[in-house]
Amino acid sequence: MKIERIEKIANNMKDIDGKVLANELVERLNSSSFWELLTEMTKIQIPIIQRDFAQGRENEKTNKIRSLFLESIIEAVESEKGSLELDFVYGNVEKDVFQPLDGQQRLTTLFLLHWYIALKTGELPNTKKHFIKFTYETRISSREFCNELVDNGEFLGIGEKISEKIYDSKWFFLSWKKDPTIKAMLVMLDAIEERLLSKNDEELKIFWQKLTSENPPILFHFKQLNDIGLTDDLYIKMNARGKGLTDFENFKAKFEKHIKKNVFEKELELSENNKEKWKELTEKTFSHRIDTVWTDLFWKHRGEDNIIDNEMIKFIAGIAINNYAQNLEILENSEDELRTRKILEEKKEKNITDEAVKRERIERRITALFNNPADVSPYDFPTKESFEYLKKCFDVYSKNQNDELLPANVTLWDFCKTKKVKINSDTEIDNNLFIEFIKKNETTYSQRVLFYAQTQYLVNLENFDSESFSNWLRVVRNIVQNATIDSAYAFIGAIGLINELSSGCENIYEFLSSTTLKSGFATKQIEEEKLKAALIKSDNNWKSQIFKAEDDIFLKGEIKFLLDFSKVGEEYKIQEFTSISDKFLLLFESKDDLLRKALLTQDDYPVWDGRTSSLGWAHRYSLLNTENEWKDAFRKKSDKFINAVYKLISNSFNLSDDRITILKNVIQNATPLNDYRSHLIKNDSLLRDCYHKRICLNEKKTILYVLEKTRVVGENYKEIKV
Repeated sequence: MKIERIEKIANNMKDIDGKVLANELVERLNSSSFWELLTEMTKIQIPIIQRDFAQGRENEKTNKIRSLFLESIIEAVESEKGSLELDFVYGNVEKDVFQPLDGQQRLTTLFLLHWYIALKTGELPNTKKHFIKFTYETRISSREFCNELVDNGEFLGIGEKISEKIYDSKWFFLSWKKDPTIKAMLVMLDAIEERLLSKNDEELKIFWQKLTSENPPILFHFKQLNDIGLTDDLYIKMNARGKGLTDFENFKAKFEKHIKKNVFEKELELSENNKEKWKELTEKTFSHRIDTVWTDLFWKHRGEDNIIDNEMIKFIAGIAINNYAQNLEILENSEDELRTRKILEEKKEKNITDEAVKRERIERRITALFNNPADVSPYDFPTKESFEYLKKCFDVYSKNQNDELLPANVTLWDFCKTKKVKINSDTEIDNNLFIEFIKKNETTYSQRVLFYAQTQYLVNLENFDSESFSNWLRVVRNIVQNATIDSAYAFIGAIGLINELSSGCENIYEFLSSTTLKSGFATKQIEEEKLKAALIKSDNNWKSQIFKAEDDIFLKGEIKFLLDFSKVGEEYKIQEFTSISDKFLLLFESKDDLLRKALLTQDDYPVWDGRTSSLGWAHRYSLLNTENEWKDAFRKKSDKFINAVYKLISNSFNLSDDRITILKNVIQNATPLNDYRSHLIKNDSLLRDCYHKRICLNEKKTILYVLEKTRVVGENYKEIKV
């Protein structure tokens, strides 16, 4: 065909005596039309790493470019002389499959122009075998849309514009409206239709003949670049001239190649005999779901820029983090292993085994993804199991509104603050763990553990039960709240425990009361949870009162000392627990000076903070100031402190009475004290002005030093002889 064209070119030249410039002949020799490329190639495939189709975007700049480009094309087709040169189109050709490095935008526009004219002239049914060759690898939705245009294009729906007819067609998926390439294609088709609306059938047939002739009016210079090696990096650099690929787009492009290379999914081939079966299998693939069902999920939670890429990439990175901690598997990498071993040796670590190196690599990778989710790589899903887990996580949050899931009657405290969240310009929903997981701000390790627990429930159980789910999240919340999870090391320990517990997530209290756990994480809280589970299993009346106590904003799940208070002999008594816990919740609602005074009347409770004052011979004692100091006092269970608390809440009083009145009565009716405590109780200013609620006492506790507005004892204190 090329040689025939040269002869025709030469015959049409004004300079028939053969004085034709060599470079002009060479340029003509290498020029092609879209239809020629489509018929000669097995396939024209827009590479997966390419940007979305942009010429159909709706903005002032693109509208102008689109209008001028279409005008030039139509004028060239209408003209009887000359042709329109569209510059170079070049890329990789392998086994007659052409993947353009540059020219995607022009090729897509030409595909739509040819398709529209073929549709209007009745040529589409006869040319499907050619049109079906044009395909998008970028998104499976874009690819399927192009296929449907070709296969079912002549069966359009109802509408004034071509886009409306396509929208109304039975084969059009509503989720495709969110695909930026499809949206842009429909805009371009409307623009083409508007430009050709005045043409009658005969004129359009002439257009078709010209576009598919051997001497077409629209040409581009076609250049193969196989010899330079078309890497993903080269595609990315080339596309930097236009709209840059997002972190998610880059990840997705590489990940789909990763899936194919590692055969994580069976490769599907289109069978004309069983197209419905092929379509059914396709809808289960990662490529299809990431562009349809999962896009619908994240579209709902899109940012103000109406883009879901940041939320998508954070979700994927978060699942990778959870997967690392759950399975403790990482892709083998000899260079990274040697580097990690050297780091451990420099730290003078002992017993640097292969397992220790592997664990260190996993912890470092978790930390890296925690700090920068955009760093996620296909290699963070090294096995088919890790890939399948990612798909399951996407799937469970894409159904039954699980992205809005919250446990019933379980406060998640700071892990998920109760508030309304604006997920787009029109909708507000209750904040939840899914939103915390994909939000722009940092997601803490503790929040990730709770999200992992929620996900394990959804993945493991087919039938959702609100009560069992809430019980499960309650137990996990209590564990997470009362454990320190601030590093990859601790996170792995927490995930290991929750993974072990998740075997019984359907009935967590039955599981806890009957199972010996292997995990050594958060052992004290686990002991408490097992005790509570056993009590609930023995008598369901325990349940509501335990829930009431552990939901307290101060206790936050840690109520072992209250359970101990309710023990009579070797048996825990529900009546005792109800009375004691209700009294505690009332009196300890505020950790104010009135409470401190009431406790002082019960016992010599101030806790030595382990330091000697700058006076040299006086010990520093804490009257408890911060929440952590109060919590530590209950955890350490100092005899005098616990005795003071127990005696205070054992006082006889009516729960309907005012808290302040109750405490004042306790102080007033207390046995007179003849030591330093009487000064603190009687003198309001001493407690009020006591800096950070610290006092100093000599060994015999006969002299009291009250610190006043200073951190250094001895510089500013008030001495009181007892």
